Amino acid sequence: MAKISKAYSRILVILLALLGFSCKSENGFDRPIAYGTPNATFKAKGVVVSETNDTPIEGIRAVLKAAWGIDTVYTDNKGGFNLKSMNFDFYEKLYVELSDVDGEENGLFTDMDIEADYSKETFKGGDKKWYRGEAEKDLGIIKMEAKE
Repeated sequence: MAKISKAYSRILVILLALLGFSCKSENGFDRPIAYGTPNATFKAKGVVVSETNDTPIEGIRAVLKAAWGIDTVYTDNKGGFNLKSMNFDFYEKLYVELSDVDGEENGLFTDMDIEADYSKETFKGGDKKWYRGEAEKDLGIIKMEAKE
């Protein structure tokens, strides 16, 4: 009985070894299918000005909302902001939330959300695996409405 068990074990080991080495990738490449999530780096920049007199607004909080992380910055003295966040690469639209958080210091402005559409942006620097690269969206001049 022990000899039969050893014989079956050896045959099984040989068959499994042959099957393991003969497996071909299902994705058509010479490398196995990888696990993970496709991702990319998204950048957004813009300039925030007052709707009434086109002057830059300093101290506006800009938030790039993303699934993996949220980047928050405040506009500089020229009203400019630069955001950067990593996210799933299949998102084509992200949102930049602009909020007046400094009170009356630079005037009072109504909060707003700006859509950043990355569907036509070119991604650069990807690794042709999971990382698609980085894309930058220039939102241009954004006019915030003053609160009454």
